[in-house]
Amino acid sequence: MTRKIQAVVVACVFLLGVGCTTGYDKMIKKAEESFYYGKYKDAARSLLPEVNKESKDQLLFMMECGLMLHAAGDYQNSNKVLLAASALSERIAKSISKEALSLFLNDTVTNYRGEDFEVVLVHMYLGINFLMMKDADSARVEFKKVNDLLAEIEVLSGRAYKQNLMAKYLTAIAFELIGDKDNDKNDQQFAFIEYKQILGLDPRLALVYRDLQRMAKKIDYMDEYAQYQAQYGKLDDQPEDAGELIMIYESGQGAVKASRGNLLNDKQMADGIQISLNGLTLQQGVTAAAVLASLKLAEHPIPKFQKRSNKVSYLMINVDGKDLARTYMLENIEDTAVRNMEDNYTNMYLKVAAGVVTKAVAAVVAGIAAKKTAEQFKKTSGVAGLIGTVVGAGVGAGLMANIKPDLRCWHTLPANLQLGRLYLKEGAYTIKIRFLDAAGNEVIGSKEGEIEIKKGQKTFFNYRTLF
Repeated sequence: MTRKIQAVVVACVFLLGVGCTTGYDKMIKKAEESFYYGKYKDAARSLLPEVNKESKDQLLFMMECGLMLHAAGDYQNSNKVLLAASALSERIAKSISKEALSLFLNDTVTNYRGEDFEVVLVHMYLGINFLMMKDADSARVEFKKVNDLLAEIEVLSGRAYKQNLMAKYLTAIAFELIGDKDNDKNDQQFAFIEYKQILGLDPRLALVYRDLQRMAKKIDYMDEYAQYQAQYGKLDDQPEDAGELIMIYESGQGAVKASRGNLLNDKQMADGIQISLNGLTLQQGVTAAAVLASLKLAEHPIPKFQKRSNKVSYLMINVDGKDLARTYMLENIEDTAVRNMEDNYTNMYLKVAAGVVTKAVAAVVAGIAAKKTAEQFKKTSGVAGLIGTVVGAGVGAGLMANIKPDLRCWHTLPANLQLGRLYLKEGAYTIKIRFLDAAGNEVIGSKEGEIEIKKGQKTFFNYRTLF
């Protein structure tokens, strides 16, 4: 008797314990706090043990550490970590058994593969790092992978993904760098084609108008040069002996995953659960009301992306007291995160609802079995109802503990990526950066930095805000 009752209790303890493992969000908290205090190297250093340890969260620790090193300006070590992350993401495959298990228990039992946009951004940051290290060849390979991956994901998932304008713009710049260095008309033409495609993707992007004129003139496409001048006015004037400042701006804090709250408070999920219940033939003693009652306090298993702080709309670049150029947002990471998750939700909620119902039915059956096991023994018949109730409650508590969202995500991403371009005469400059909101008001005081512009060369300046 004792062994049988213990067996049921052990099963309940297992259910209670599965959801109690330390979450990734708790493990990353200390490093993230250091990062948002601007202690980039300290934050990255604290994650190295997890970066080098095989685990279901290793990919996330690699992405976080790689971006922290990037923010610190340690582009070489950032790429070492991010290249390893890229290789790991390609190796990770969800097995069918773990896919099924995630529906019944908790998705955190699986290896984290990365959201689609996160995997894509690994290559974006690799490309930016290579640009900062003056390796344009490697940079354009990574930027090309960004849009190749988006196309591949679209084919495999059936979801429509727009091409990444930031990646295309930086691809064009990389082709320019190589073409100008080698005086290679083919690479210059490739740059021009990228700019034309950017115009097609966003005809309102003022940043590209000048680049189209400049490149058309450079490769002697004079008909198109005249066409762009007629459309947008003459924009390609630049100082003699000019070099170029290219500002890459990473703004704010990216969206992170959060709970949707109570499971049954979500109408779509509640309807999905009811549909699944209606399609089941329930065992004797199991009722739809009992199943729904067991889910009353359960948490919604599908997370949402929640936006965080992002106070700066764009940067104004001021030289010698004059505002000469601004940055333009080319990749809205936080909107992409929110939109992709909601698209995923629409595609997956019925499947998840079916998994939740299967798990809930199993919990109710376990509660009934526990009570029956106790009632088989006359010596304990006086407390049989109590045993059944206690064990059933334990199963219900275990159920609620394990139906919860997987909140793992790349915490240190910015809200968006922006780009600005400015031609200046050769020389040393003190550049003042002004941080403006959508109305043109300064959010905080301006920051100054020293740069050197060389004739015919592109100087990259990478800046991140954390508020």
